[in-house]
Amino acid sequence: MGVINHVTTDSRFSSPLQRVALFFLLLTIALFAASNPVRAQDDSSAPGDSVTTNEVNEVARELWCPLCSGVRLDVCELKACDQMREEIAIKLEEGQDTDEIKRYFITQYGPQVLGEPPREGFNLLAWVLPVLIFIGGGIFVFVLVRRMLNNRRDQEEAQAAVADNAAADEGMSYTDRLDEELSRYDG
Repeated sequence: MGVINHVTTDSRFSSPLQRVALFFLLLTIALFAASNPVRAQDDSSAPGDSVTTNEVNEVARELWCPLCSGVRLDVCELKACDQMREEIAIKLEEGQDTDEIKRYFITQYGPQVLGEPPREGFNLLAWVLPVLIFIGGGIFVFVLVRRMLNNRRDQEEAQAAVADNAAADEGMSYTDRLDEELSRYDG
């Protein structure tokens, strides 16, 4: 019984003043947490008044950071990209659609902001060439496999012919084979 009393009286917050202070500390933390929830991404905290963050990110997903290599605008953490997203919000508030905003950014930063080459002019090769290489590679593999199979079949036929000749030769005596060979040249 003495051990139990010793454990309960030997705790860190044994005095009533410490317990009250702990209670108020926990109550303050709970009230602060309840009044200020952490928000991962809130639609109401958009750069503009009537445009949500999701609307801005829908447009930003289709654009690429002109400074980073291979990073979409909606996930880029550079200050320049924050400013670009704010510009998107302003343009959305003005009533511009996605295509108009894209054209604006193309004039400002060039076609690399789209993350893909335009499908016109010399850049069309970037779209057509991979398809042509894929088709050409498929034809090359088809021809190569077909040639290998034909060579294998020819080899098997040649081996079969040699085996047939060997079987025929085994049945003949040496002098009969010699006479047969000589008759081919006398002919």
